[in-house]
Amino acid sequence: MDPQQRLFLEEAWHALEDAGYAGRDLTETSCGVFVGVGPGDYLSDQARDDIDLDGYALMGSSASILAARISYFLNLKGPSIAIDTACSSSLVAIHAACQSLLSGESRLAVAGGVHIGTTPQMHIMASKASMLAPDGQCKTFDNRADGFGLGEGVGVIILKRLSDARRDGDRVYGVVKGS
Repeated sequence: MDPQQRLFLEEAWHALEDAGYAGRDLTETSCGVFVGVGPGDYLSDQARDDIDLDGYALMGSSASILAARISYFLNLKGPSIAIDTACSSSLVAIHAACQSLLSGESRLAVAGGVHIGTTPQMHIMASKASMLAPDGQCKTFDNRADGFGLGEGVGVIILKRLSDARRDGDRVYGVVKGS
C-alpha cells in the first residue's frame, strides 16, 4: 500500500475518533469523503525494484480507491472523491466537502489531503522545470515569488454544518466561513 493511502487512512480514523464518531455506528450515514491526493511515486519505485505488480498494488496505489476505501470499510453512503489540483488539492477537497454539506448531499464529511514522496523523482522533475524556489520557500501572492518548495504531510478534518454540530453536542474547533 502506498504510504499516502496508509497515512490518510490512519489520520481519517484519528479525526473520526477526535470528533467522537469512531466506534459509533456510521453505517449507512450520509458521510462524504473528500481527499486531496495526487499520484504517488511509490508504485514506480516498486516496479523498479521488481516487486510483483498485482491487483493489490493497483488498489494500494490508486487515488480514487483511497477515497472509496474509507467509504467502503465504514459503509458510508456519501460521495467519495479524490481531488488532484496540485498544490491546492487539500483546500479544494475541503471546499468540495463544504459544498456537499451546504447542498444537503452529505450530513458529515471527512476532508483533507496527503502528499508523500517516496523517491526523489518529483524534486528532480520540478528542478529541471525550474519550478522550485531557490531558497525552498513559497512566497504566495508576493512579488518576490520565484517558485515553490516541496513538502510532505497529511491532514484530515471532520466537517459538519454548524447548526447540526451544535444540535448534536459536537465539539467545534472552528468554523469555515467561506471557501
